[in-house]
Amino acid sequence: MRSAGWVPVALLSVGIVSACQSTGLAPTGDRVVGAVGCTVVFPGPEHIDTTGVVRWEYKQNENDPELTVVLYYVASPNPEILPEYKDRVVFNMSDWSLGLKMQLADQGLYRLRREEEEKSGKWIKLEVIEPLSKPELFRNSSLAGSTIEMVCNVTVGRVDSYQWKKDHKPLPRSDHYQLSWNNSVLLILNAIQADSGCYSCKVTNEVSENETSLELTISDSSAVVSNGVAVITAVVILVIADGNLYSE
Repeated sequence: MRSAGWVPVALLSVGIVSACQSTGLAPTGDRVVGAVGCTVVFPGPEHIDTTGVVRWEYKQNENDPELTVVLYYVASPNPEILPEYKDRVVFNMSDWSLGLKMQLADQGLYRLRREEEEKSGKWIKLEVIEPLSKPELFRNSSLAGSTIEMVCNVTVGRVDSYQWKKDHKPLPRSDHYQLSWNNSVLLILNAIQADSGCYSCKVTNEVSENETSLELTISDSSAVVSNGVAVITAVVILVIADGNLYSE
C-alpha cells in the first residue's frame, strides 16, 4: 500500500497499440501467441479427404489427456463442437481449418487428427496473453534536493519491458537517474530545476503496448521553507496582537 505522500499524476497523453493486429492470427511454426479477444486460425491439412472422421483436439499440458473440441464426419452437414467452445469456434468444412476467439483458459496445445491416423497432426502451442491496461503514474515528491520516485503501474496484463523517456528522448546514462523493480520505478536523485520536463513510461508485451506521459515541475524547496516561515510568523503576530487586544 502506498503512503499518503504518493501523488497520482494527471495523464497528459496515452498511446495504445491494438492487440489484434489482423483479423486472424496464424501459426508460423509450432507456436502462436495471441491476445484475449482476438481470433487465431489453425490451418487445415494440405490434402482433404472425401470420407472419414476429423478431430481438432486440445490439451492444456503435454501429459494431459486430449479433449475433442471439434468432431467432423466428412460430408456431414455440420460439425459437432464442444459446448464451451460453441460461440467462439468456426470450423471451415472446406479446408478443415479452425478459428478460435481466444480466452485465457484456451492456452495449451492443439492439433488436427484424422480418425484413421492415431498420431497424425503436429501439436501447436497456443499462448494467450492479456493486452496491457493504461499505465498509472505516481510520484512521491517534486521538491528540489529530494529523491523523486516515479512508479509506472499496470493493473492488467503481464509487462515484458518498461521504457522511460524525458522530453521524448531516452534518459541519459547517469547516476542521477536510477531504475529498479524491473525498470518500473524511476528514481531522480537530488532533483534540480533542470529535471523539470515531460516524462513518459512505455510498457510492452508480445501482443500490445501502451504509453503514458506526465509533466514534472520541480519546486524550489527553499521557497517552500520561506513561505512556511512567513505563514508561521504571520500567525504568531496575529496571536500576540489578539492577546494584547484582550488584555487592555
